[in-house]
Amino acid sequence: MDFGQLGEYLPHRLIRKRIRKTAIRRVRRELVLRGKQESEFSAEELEYLLADEEKAVISELQRTSLFGALALLGINLF
Repeated sequence: MDFGQLGEYLPHRLIRKRIRKTAIRRVRRELVLRGKQESEFSAEELEYLLADEEKAVISELQRTSLFGALALLGINLF
């Protein structure tokens, strides 16, 4: 078995790809809403926008998973 091919199926890489795709989709939507185009930004500026959005996606996932775990335990915060 080739371990190089096995690496692409590891969960953390798949999760990172999914987070990246979600961040790209959100950044593109935000640019459209503001009337901007990707060509107006440098690659470095776009990377900063993506990094910020990736952090937002990760924090949203953490928050929703925490609320889900609390719901399973029967703990209500509200």
